[in-house]
Amino acid sequence: MLRYTLAATALRFFSINDTTRKAYRTLGNAMGAKRRSGGIEPHYIPRAAQNLAYIESCGAIADGYHLLELGTGWVHWESLFTRLFYDVRITLFDVWDNRQFPGFLRFAAELRRRLRAEIDRSPDQIDRAELLLDKVLACASFEDVYALLGFDYVIDGTGSLAAVPDASIDLVISSDVMEHVPRQAVPILLQDLQRVLKPHGVVAQQIVEKDHLTIYAPRAHPKAYLRYSEKTWRRWFENDVQYVNRLQHSDFIKAFDAAGFAIVKEGIVASCDTADLTIAPEFQGYAKADLDAIVTRIVARK
Repeated sequence: MLRYTLAATALRFFSINDTTRKAYRTLGNAMGAKRRSGGIEPHYIPRAAQNLAYIESCGAIADGYHLLELGTGWVHWESLFTRLFYDVRITLFDVWDNRQFPGFLRFAAELRRRLRAEIDRSPDQIDRAELLLDKVLACASFEDVYALLGFDYVIDGTGSLAAVPDASIDLVISSDVMEHVPRQAVPILLQDLQRVLKPHGVVAQQIVEKDHLTIYAPRAHPKAYLRYSEKTWRRWFENDVQYVNRLQHSDFIKAFDAAGFAIVKEGIVASCDTADLTIAPEFQGYAKADLDAIVTRIVARK
């Protein structure tokens, strides 16, 4: 637990003010760029393929749709992968600009090499995807990529979707993002999604309920944060730069329901075992399967 506590202390230091938060992002981007120079992380291709298949199983995507990706990150990975197989427009949304074009090209090049061997799609779909990736790899900037693929990039540090017009979006996607939305902001975001979605539009989210301090302390329990009361968590462990809202899968389902969405499909993708973990009072009313969940998916319709 020493490494876990030290990581929390360091992240709380970086959360002190705008200057320290900017320093964290600068350091994180530099370290991330070095890590991405080694190629695609092992889970990226199967995650994107499984997320897209999950959306397709709900009939929630088609050519001609306008998508919104929340938290599009360094290399627009989920949007790039989706665009290879569907002729869609995509609005890319972030709260700060972490884009890294060299990393984007590296990921696109590796995906081009591995696509045919690792993606279960028809030969025609793979042919189309490879041709599109060849055009992407000939681009000299993100602006060239956006013009080619029909992407729009939107930044709003407050998390507001004010720049996205009412009833303009068919499908909202995100992967590993909703757990970072401040707890009190989740209902506001979901109401904003209601506004930007067309009638019967769909939200499809993969959510990681895992304790993100384990990024720095991999031997800690995947749901270590369940040990701590809200007071203790806020006092010693919560931070702004690697924030997690500690909402569980059932909390997200309730939030979507309260915002007026109809759940189309939901499920637990990956779990751990919390049987030997001391659970704080705030979490003792949850079902064990809920507490065990570390990756989940939700598809909800307006």
